[in-house]
Amino acid sequence: MRYIGGKTQLLGDIETVINSNTTGREKVFCDIFSGTGSVARHFKPRYEMISNDILHFSYVIQKATVENNCVPKFHGLSKIGITDPVKFLEETDMTASVQASTFVSDNYSPSGSCTRMYISNDNAIRVDFIRSSIESWKQSGHIDETEYYYLLAALIEGVPFVSNIAGTYGAYLKKWDKRAFKKFEMARIEILDNGFENCSFNADSNNLIREIEGDILYVDPPYNSRQYAPNYHFLETISRYDNPEIRGVTGMRPYHDIKSSFCVKSEVMGVFEDLIAKAKFTNILISYSTDGLMTPSQIETVLKRYGDGRSYKKYDIPYRKYKSKLSDKASDLREYLFYIRKEIPKPLIFNAPKRVKQKISI
Repeated sequence: MRYIGGKTQLLGDIETVINSNTTGREKVFCDIFSGTGSVARHFKPRYEMISNDILHFSYVIQKATVENNCVPKFHGLSKIGITDPVKFLEETDMTASVQASTFVSDNYSPSGSCTRMYISNDNAIRVDFIRSSIESWKQSGHIDETEYYYLLAALIEGVPFVSNIAGTYGAYLKKWDKRAFKKFEMARIEILDNGFENCSFNADSNNLIREIEGDILYVDPPYNSRQYAPNYHFLETISRYDNPEIRGVTGMRPYHDIKSSFCVKSEVMGVFEDLIAKAKFTNILISYSTDGLMTPSQIETVLKRYGDGRSYKKYDIPYRKYKSKLSDKASDLREYLFYIRKEIPKPLIFNAPKRVKQKISI
């Protein structure tokens, strides 16, 4: 999935920094701004994972791939004759089963009263059918929570491959891209079993940090003024399927309640310092860009204020290392990785690390 600030090409560098600064005995890893979950999935084989993102579609992907440890068996569906739900959802005559909502078709494809071109007519109808079917199966008890999130993630992961966009959903293309004419397919997601009780959350990072603890905290916050919510509103609406009051040329859903202070220059230092101050993690690793709202010196000051200054390190990684196409302006940009070790006071009476299973309130 194309994602603003995605770290897929940076995974090797992140792993090198972790290997160089940790003992190898660490057990719990937290990816607190997980996005599409590429970092959490990469480190899942080694650690018990905690992942989080304030966007619901991201949370769904994490629930399926990070928290979950196996491909579901779908025993409930097999009892009603559906042995392969992905094949059923992709190929079934859409008039012969569940009565589907038409929210995507009506609002994000030309088949409705609008003229938006996020997705073709046929694919929009299929997405509505799949999303309605998944919800109906959940309500009727034919699938459990794990199966629900797996199928929903498989739907969401398939949408970008037929979306008529340049990169994000902030706008659609005015002419159809050839990918938009491909027949919609769900993603058959492979799941790794790491043998641990992993946890995924849909929470504000600064709320969640007060409830969790572990060994390695990876922080990859938004770095500029571009809010993620409006850039991925289409996926968020498919994920929540809550028939929001949308507006404007792009059909934007409301997002005031999930705006990130990390995208606001006057607020970013406060929330960043609060996150580091409250973190109960021994090793802290930060990804950030030279194009970000905070300067490297500001980040360094905060890290040294709450961590061991002797352990502080900063790594510079040229964008050209993980960007296939580079404009003249971008050639001067760099990605930073910051590391610091934080001494966490040990309790007088031993308590096992918290594993908060309920959803933290945003």
